[in-house]
Amino acid sequence: MPFDSLPRPKPLPTTAYRLHIGLLAAPELSAVRQQGTGIGGSAGIEVEYRLAARWRLSTGYLQAIKHYAAAGSDYRLATAWPSSWVLNDVTASCRIIDVPLNLRYDVWQGTQRRAFVSGGLSSLFMRREDYTYHYEVGGKPRSSAWQFLNYSNHPFQVLNLTVGYEQRLSQRWALQVEPYLKLPLGGVGYGAVRLQSAGVFFSLKYGLLRGPAAR
Repeated sequence: MPFDSLPRPKPLPTTAYRLHIGLLAAPELSAVRQQGTGIGGSAGIEVEYRLAARWRLSTGYLQAIKHYAAAGSDYRLATAWPSSWVLNDVTASCRIIDVPLNLRYDVWQGTQRRAFVSGGLSSLFMRREDYTYHYEVGGKPRSSAWQFLNYSNHPFQVLNLTVGYEQRLSQRWALQVEPYLKLPLGGVGYGAVRLQSAGVFFSLKYGLLRGPAAR
């Protein structure tokens, strides 16, 4: 019998895990209307639950540092300044806790690889905000620095959009690369700025809660 006519063994199924816990980090760019883009980053943990073969729900706890600049017209002062003062621009450095809630769909699945898209909402908790205000008083330039601690919280005020690629390393371990956008649904922080961010998450995940075999 020719070898070509022999039946070929099918690849053994791999184990699917219902729960994944991962560590993730990302370099990040932040801006308000593309005014003074700043480089920051995020890092934290993620918990992901497999709802069905292609669907996963995830949440996490991220600590983010965001640097940006905003024009005076994009910054709403919580306390009114004298009418003779003109705010030109603001530079900012903020430490924020980001708690996302995302739904993921695997658009392509291989034995060891997956490609996916996901979307959801993030809640932001402002922990430390450092601002430098550049303004004019009677036509003369001035600047001053202010700091706010635990000033405000913003539940579900950021839209998360991502695409990603997952590479399985073993039965339980996987690496993931995930470019993302974070778009404002409302103002955040002391100046209620509409802050947008973009970056790439790199994560290492570990599977728990063994489920049925999957391809």
